[in-house]
Amino acid sequence: MSNETLIEKYFSKSLTPNEALEFDKLYESDSDFKKDVDFLKKVKLVSEKEDDLQFKSQLKSYEDDYSEHDKKTTHKWLKPLIAAAGLILIMLSLNFFMNSKLDEDQLFSSYFEPSKNVTSPIIRSTDNETTVNNAFIAYSEADYKPAIVLFQKAYQDSKNSELLFYEANSLLAIDDYENAITKFEEHLKYSDILTNRSHWYLALAYIKTKQIEKAKQELKSLLNSDETFKRPEASSLLEKL
Repeated sequence: MSNETLIEKYFSKSLTPNEALEFDKLYESDSDFKKDVDFLKKVKLVSEKEDDLQFKSQLKSYEDDYSEHDKKTTHKWLKPLIAAAGLILIMLSLNFFMNSKLDEDQLFSSYFEPSKNVTSPIIRSTDNETTVNNAFIAYSEADYKPAIVLFQKAYQDSKNSELLFYEANSLLAIDDYENAITKFEEHLKYSDILTNRSHWYLALAYIKTKQIEKAKQELKSLLNSDETFKRPEASSLLEKL
């Protein structure tokens, strides 16, 4: 069997046991064969990466590694494959840089929904016209601007730190990202049953404002806590950043 066929079957994962032994033997003893395989492994590795920020430097280094070898051996089957792989990687790189803003917006919209009220049951009665109750009524009806004002007043009156969490959610829901970040950061200074959940929403706010490293840190803080809220989503989102 030709070396070219062995390499093709290696990358398509269709080698028989005997062919695998022959492949391993050639890889150890034939320097040209090894360089061909190693180059294609590197191209495959880069093409599979989601985060392509280092694409240009990586591809350049791989081309430099291969250049001397390419002068000595000219496999007709290999050159078109290398050219095609390079073209695909260039297109992937251009797509990444041209659509990075769109990706951030899509990630945020895909993962964000305001938190449910798990703090205070709503009582719709004229006998219960408290600021907290009215705040949660407005919040449950997605009437976020009045809810923000009511949560602020309720917090001033009660100093219940959980209300900061809902105020921050309301701010995030009306696209006031900077103030939402400030409020989630304030909430994280307290220890209540919702504290760790603020890591999730703060990460989303950081993504929306293109502060990706901070978003990663918040997701890691959530995953390192005992909190079960949004754990699978946090893990999935972290892999995409």
